[in-house]
Amino acid sequence: MGESKNFRGFFNPSETKYVGARDSFTYFFRDILTIRGWLTLGAVAQTLVFLTLPTRLALLPVTILTLHSIFSTVIQVLRPRNDYNNDVLFGRATAQPPNPTYNPNNPDERPVFGSKPAVEPLVVFHLGFRSNHPLGPFAPGIKELGKHFSAMMDSLVAEADKYGLVGHSAWRAAERANHNSTMVVFYFRNVEALNAFAHDPIHRAGWDWYHSYLKRTGHTHIGIYHETFSVNAGHYETIYENMPPMLLGRTNWPVRNESNGKEEFVVPLVDCRTAQLRGQYNRLGRGKVGSQEK
Repeated sequence: MGESKNFRGFFNPSETKYVGARDSFTYFFRDILTIRGWLTLGAVAQTLVFLTLPTRLALLPVTILTLHSIFSTVIQVLRPRNDYNNDVLFGRATAQPPNPTYNPNNPDERPVFGSKPAVEPLVVFHLGFRSNHPLGPFAPGIKELGKHFSAMMDSLVAEADKYGLVGHSAWRAAERANHNSTMVVFYFRNVEALNAFAHDPIHRAGWDWYHSYLKRTGHTHIGIYHETFSVNAGHYETIYENMPPMLLGRTNWPVRNESNGKEEFVVPLVDCRTAQLRGQYNRLGRGKVGSQEK
């Protein structure tokens, strides 16, 4: 049986949280129209250009955009590292909770990560909404819902330690041509932390507004939902290969630096090239150290 080794993290603890790449503009606007709608919008724009400019000048915008797309793609393909590789961690990684404290002056005895997989419980919370209306985000009530949702998110992120939130990420469904469900995946330390968030005044304000709005207007086109998964220690595992930090691997876990007493944050991604992290059962903490399971 092999000796258990402390996991090696890809990120060092930092006083600031890891954010990573975000593109909220594209996330929102890509789903507003169908492909046919975007093509129609482009055709209308090009028609207006033809009606207002001489033919040679009218062809200039579409020519520039086409050439830019072609040349930028060629350059990206030929470069050893392209923009699509940004933040990618090459090789295999898995997300593992760090130790609550560490000492950079004594990394062998007080490391950032231990040697036992999935040592902490975890709560995965899905929260989202959908507009069941032809106008999508421009339908009645969606703007108000968005304001409450944004206020709730701002409060939750600002007081992440209070509510035991270690991270979140936004996702969009692919259930129809447009106006798909929006979902945020949250990761909490425990159910008590999630319950504290559920009773937060800002969250309650949004909840009360939603039901009073439905009762007052009779509208039924605004859908909301949530799912809660309370996961015990040793009952979850992850694997990411040639991927940027994402999902549980994009969270920020608080750790205390014993050398200066400061709170820092660490991304929980660690290298899989160690015996106790090879294979699903090992990452669940149920395998035997030294197992050659892939």
